[in-house]
Amino acid sequence: MFSLTQLTAIFAALPDPVFVLTRGGRYVAVLGGADTRYYHDGSFLVGQTISEVLMPEKAGWFLDQIAQALQSGKLHVIEYGLASDDVKGLTSEGPQQTIWFEGRVQALPFAIEGEEAVVWVASNITARHELELQLRRQSETDALTGLCNRRHFEQVAATECERAQRYGHPISLLIFDVDHFKSINDGCGHEIGDRVLQQVALAVKGCTRDSDLLTRWGGDEFTVLMPHADIEHATEAAEKIRSAIARELFVDGLQISVSIGAAQWQVSRESVELALAKADEALYRAKALGRNRAEIHYPEVRDVDGNAELRVVRLLWRRHFESGHGLIDAQHRQLFESVDQLQSLLADPAAVSLEQLRFAVDRLMADVTSHFTSEEQVLGALAWPGLAAHQADHQRLLGEVAARRAALEQTPEAGHALRLARFVVVEVVANHMLQADRQFYPWLRQGEA
Repeated sequence: MFSLTQLTAIFAALPDPVFVLTRGGRYVAVLGGADTRYYHDGSFLVGQTISEVLMPEKAGWFLDQIAQALQSGKLHVIEYGLASDDVKGLTSEGPQQTIWFEGRVQALPFAIEGEEAVVWVASNITARHELELQLRRQSETDALTGLCNRRHFEQVAATECERAQRYGHPISLLIFDVDHFKSINDGCGHEIGDRVLQQVALAVKGCTRDSDLLTRWGGDEFTVLMPHADIEHATEAAEKIRSAIARELFVDGLQISVSIGAAQWQVSRESVELALAKADEALYRAKALGRNRAEIHYPEVRDVDGNAELRVVRLLWRRHFESGHGLIDAQHRQLFESVDQLQSLLADPAAVSLEQLRFAVDRLMADVTSHFTSEEQVLGALAWPGLAAHQADHQRLLGEVAARRAALEQTPEAGHALRLARFVVVEVVANHMLQADRQFYPWLRQGEA
């Protein structure tokens, strides 16, 4: 139907560049993509290999994508960026900034000179990519202060937790808020209150490292995630922040102070929510001791046997723990209050009898078991797809508590009772309800809507 000349002209007119590549990365042909507003001229690539024209890391990635397309035999779609300095031999013509592409890679049903090959169509999606980045930044940024918001904090915290577990470096957390901020809003107006928060954010940014993540947590409350920082470094940072705010001259001549809580995140056994709860407890202690001060959560105390025992953190119910479901939130709040009562017993282990500890743990676990049943009924009614796995987690926790409780009966010692109490508070209540339960919060809110 078409002559060779016509087919060549058709291929040359293709708006997006099309590459024919062998498994080894040799460019057999480059077709189309002649518009230099969107693409560089790739004709010089023919006869060369990916490893000859790209930096080693980039070349390895492209070869891996070709191998995946050949193995699957199906259309392989990926997104990737290429900067001018990623490619050798480019002319000055064409865009200079990083170009983002959607690559559509399909294995060819025949070999080329005895080697498997693919056709790779590259579409310029830079405008779309930049818009997506802008929207993502907006969704992760607090509009008032320009700081990141809680959503971005959660993403970064997950990444830093993985790094800390892999490389063994410490992470610490700070929580702080403005002392008597409600009085500022009530006495000076919300506009002045907003300007105070903006100044606080700017002042604290000047006290933190590039690697620290400063977040507006909500209202006048802020957090700082500190990778590569143990509790001693966190304490120094907290005092630096406190002093800087105390020296700052705020709008309308206001003098402001902040109270700060610090804690080290034990990433191997704590969720970020529990680490925040520890810092939160220290913050409340700073408030109780007069404000304008920094307090830390002490990670270790001695049990009745003189052994180092991780302290059971006092869990304080906060609004951001809420799921939005009335029954679930009421039960969670009640369990937090029960944990607080148990914590009062653990404050002085030497003064607590074994029977008191057993009774307190048994009463708390009765409430937990009842709550698990109610929660499963709610989630079942809403047809949450993760229910089966969540039920299995409930059974695992209940089984572990039952086994530890039986062991305590066999060896009725206060040290075993303290470790059982800690497991119930940290694993069953704190880590499970502040971490695992958050997976179904969006589904609950959808069901409530």
